[in-house]
Amino acid sequence: MSDDQLMTQEELDALLQEHQRKGDSLEPETNDYLSVIEQDTLAEIGNISMGSAATVLSTLANHKVRITVPKVYVSTARSVAESYPIPCIVVNVGYVQGLQGANVLVIREEDALVIASLMMGGDGTNVPTELDELYLSAVTEAMNMMMGSAATAMSELFGRSIEISPPVTTWRDLAQDPLTTDIPEDEPIVVVAFRMEIENLVDSTMLQIIDIGFARDMVSALLPEEEPVVVPEVKEVPAAAQWADLKKQPVQSTAPPTPAADPPARPGHYDLGNVNIDLIRDIPVQVRAILGRTKMSIDNILRLGPGHIMELESLHGEPIDLYANDTLIARGEVVVVGEQFGIRITEIAAHQDRITSIR
Repeated sequence: MSDDQLMTQEELDALLQEHQRKGDSLEPETNDYLSVIEQDTLAEIGNISMGSAATVLSTLANHKVRITVPKVYVSTARSVAESYPIPCIVVNVGYVQGLQGANVLVIREEDALVIASLMMGGDGTNVPTELDELYLSAVTEAMNMMMGSAATAMSELFGRSIEISPPVTTWRDLAQDPLTTDIPEDEPIVVVAFRMEIENLVDSTMLQIIDIGFARDMVSALLPEEEPVVVPEVKEVPAAAQWADLKKQPVQSTAPPTPAADPPARPGHYDLGNVNIDLIRDIPVQVRAILGRTKMSIDNILRLGPGHIMELESLHGEPIDLYANDTLIARGEVVVVGEQFGIRITEIAAHQDRITSIR
């Protein structure tokens, strides 16, 4: 494959946006199939499992691999293929214990070639024009180890042993081949899109395709079930009997009852609804504060030197954004604690702000 045949990530994103703008009547609406909490839960499952897989891939490739918080939406296999009309590596993963179902990973052939080159001691630049048997074998081994690590991370998250069958890796040109023969092309599916970065070599998108029923099963297994509301049975009583019972009852005060005060919340404990915080309490996250941002040309960057003052877009006194991984969680102000800088929290990010920062 020549360089002029490869599509850049920007071109892929533009193609996907154009496809979504067409408003095809066959294109499913995500909120019609998954609630917001189901979408968020699937994103967190993907974030934890693929984060573990990225660590394994970093070791195999001897380069830092970063897989960011995913986007979750509902589409069809046909739409996915039309949005990515390029040669890809399709990996089928079956869950045989702990969870019952399957999903499909889609990686661009160009990215797979870089990964295989790094695994075999190359620098990821002088790769063949197409995936031969040796490179496909290396990619298959990488997928086996990545998915095994992802299954281990999911076992810890779900609190049960989760095992997968050996992943099956195939090459497909989505410009003319169907995404997979196991999924009807126009049946709604869940798509989890990850951004994958490998040190100055890969900045691309990796897709995870999940059957909607299996996706809901994972969410149900992770979130506690709501207890059903028991409605007492109402029996009809003759009017004469009601009057007799009423005369037997003592006279009660007509003063309105005093509302019971809510029990005080313990420090550090918050109402999280039906989310079981114990499932994610021990998962490490990276917390970082963003002081500000700016855009500079390469020419100006090359002119930077000691003593140079770089102007940021943020104004003096504006709150500092605080992130956990890539999710906005709070805003605050810079303070000095002893000889170190710190952040005093002034505002907790609203739920909508957090979802926006993820997506």
